[in-house]
Amino acid sequence: MKKVLIAMDGSKESLFALKQYVEKIHDHDKHVTAVYCVHYSITDPEELIITAKDAEDVKAMMQKDEACITSVLDKVQTLLTENQVIGEVIRLEGKPEVAIISKAEEISASLIVMGSRGLGTIRRTILGSVSEFILHHSHIPVMICRMGCDSV
Repeated sequence: MKKVLIAMDGSKESLFALKQYVEKIHDHDKHVTAVYCVHYSITDPEELIITAKDAEDVKAMMQKDEACITSVLDKVQTLLTENQVIGEVIRLEGKPEVAIISKAEEISASLIVMGSRGLGTIRRTILGSVSEFILHHSHIPVMICRMGCDSV
């Protein structure tokens, strides 16, 4: 059975990529691993200093964030089930581009599918692009689905 990794982040672009995969490529001899990568970065060490007063706020933010993550995972699982796609939904941690490639290699995926927000050249240069990184560093084929004006 061939294995396909689909990178999901809950955005309309990643949902579009899943839909495109199901409609255009998927068949029942493939097992899908949909991954959602959670990444937190702290660029300023001062952000690590938490007072007792801040602790409750941080706890509330983490609970809210965890609820959002669970919601995305559940939504992706529902989409797989509704489309009769055999597979699993996995939560990853770390830098998304590294975690996605690592997981694809770990499961011996034959394809990575993902959406693209279509950042312009300047924004992509400054912010970086997960899909561009994966496209250039993956050792397996990558399908990047970019939404057009009429693809909502």
